[in-house]
Amino acid sequence: MKRFFFAIMAAVMMFVAAPKASAQDFNFDPAQMAQMRVDQMKESLKIDKDQAAKLLDLFKKQSEEMMKMFEGGGMPDMSKMEENMKKQDEQIKKILTADQYKKYAEEQKKMREQFGGGF
Repeated sequence: MKRFFFAIMAAVMMFVAAPKASAQDFNFDPAQMAQMRVDQMKESLKIDKDQAAKLLDLFKKQSEEMMKMFEGGGMPDMSKMEENMKKQDEQIKKILTADQYKKYAEEQKKMREQFGGGF
C-alpha cells in the first residue's frame, strides 16, 4: 500500500516539476500499479481471493482515472482527485471487513501524516 502512495506522490512531484510532460512519458502501467497495491493489502490486511479480485478491479479503474487526470501535463484538479479518492474509499469499505477497513484507515492516516496532509 505504501508503495502505491509513494508512486502517486512521486508522480505528482514529477508532474509539478515537468508541467509539459504527460502520463505516457513516465510509462506508468495502471494494471501494474493496481496489482502492487493489492499485493501490499494481501500482506498487511490478509485479504482473501475474492476481496483481492474486487480490489484489483477497483484499483485498475482508479489508476486509469488518475492517469487521465495527468494527461496534457500540469497538475490535475485536486478537488477531482479528492472526490475520486473518497469514492474509492467508500467502495473499499464495502469490500473489506470492519477490522480490515479499520487497519486500512489507520494506514491511510499514517500515510497522510507522513506527507503532511497529502491526499
